[in-house]
Amino acid sequence: MLKLKKWFHSSGSADAEPALSSSTSEKLRETLMKLEKKESILQSKISMENERAKECTRSRNNKGKIQCLKRKAFYESQLEQLQNIQLQVNDQMKMFKGVSMVTKV
Repeated sequence: MLKLKKWFHSSGSADAEPALSSSTSEKLRETLMKLEKKESILQSKISMENERAKECTRSRNNKGKIQCLKRKAFYESQLEQLQNIQLQVNDQMKMFKGVSMVTKV
């Protein structure tokens, strides 16, 4: 109960809230940038596996081709999950901006 009072009780000046909001929005932006970097890495891995699969097809290496396609499918599923996380972070940023606008007024 005491912890809840500490969380919801506004002790301190009004300057503490803008500092919190700027640090939170900055953390969300950093997270979004990291996710975008991971997305570009995964896209390059997908294209690399696609090229390897084409090379294996030319050399008639069916086992290698199947392995490349499996890795490509794995990377694509990871990319889809990453894009969903990016959407969630964007939604959090929008909600946070809305809340900060309401508290400023």
